[in-house]
Amino acid sequence: MLAVLLALASAAAAGAAVVAQQRATHELGGAADHRLLRRPWWLAGTGASVVASALQAVALAQGAVVVVQALLATAVAWTTVGESLLARRMPGRGPLLGVGLAMLGPLLVVVLIGSVTGSGVVDLASTPVVLSLLGVAVVVAAGLAWARRRPGAAGALGLALACGAGYGLAASLLAVLARDPGAVLTDPQHALAAVLLLVVGPGAFVLSQRALARARRAGPVVTVILLADPLVATAIGATWFGERLALDAPTTLGVVLAAGLAVVGVRLLDPAPERPPAPTRPR
Repeated sequence: MLAVLLALASAAAAGAAVVAQQRATHELGGAADHRLLRRPWWLAGTGASVVASALQAVALAQGAVVVVQALLATAVAWTTVGESLLARRMPGRGPLLGVGLAMLGPLLVVVLIGSVTGSGVVDLASTPVVLSLLGVAVVVAAGLAWARRRPGAAGALGLALACGAGYGLAASLLAVLARDPGAVLTDPQHALAAVLLLVVGPGAFVLSQRALARARRAGPVVTVILLADPLVATAIGATWFGERLALDAPTTLGVVLAAGLAVVGVRLLDPAPERPPAPTRPR
């Protein structure tokens, strides 16, 4: 239960961080450079990101990676709430329903999967772990390649995909360290995990800033990040920590439907832009 509460608190802080950081990048006309260090909104968002990471670390030390990362997907709903508060306007009925579904879906997933079993022992030199690292590298490379080919907001989604995969890997590395913090000074594998985290974590953060700078709205970027993140973390949780879910056919169907609710909620949070009116011919 503690891991659930900490993960939800981390998601709320992450949503607030995204809103504040995108506000700062838009104040600079979409730039993502050293000038952000002088913007109060960016500093506030970075502080919220630090709080979110700290809460996530404690949650990962207490609970399964798949549970914590699934609940972090509710950050997309908190992002919409933060955008509405910043604009000083109430969201419409559609976005309000989207917020509810985007929060309800992950919560139902966690309730339905129940207890997660696993050894918690990680051998970073094992073949499955190495293959999973290569798989994440492929996803990141694909996202970056997409961003290069697609200018503007479309390319932001490629950056978001690379960022989400990086965040999923960073969460797994953080779980390795959080479950035995003292081992980083004595165990070479824990030291390697710390080094990888210092590379992957900031790298994913930079990608998130560039994605937000290129996007028109935070919604699509956050959606891609928070879908890729738990999917990668779930795969790594099964590969690294041996996390297993006791799912029968009805429970699996329920999980799929709950995930569908979350997808519908995300769609309501980011409706398609209105088409401009067709030009009229002069009489």
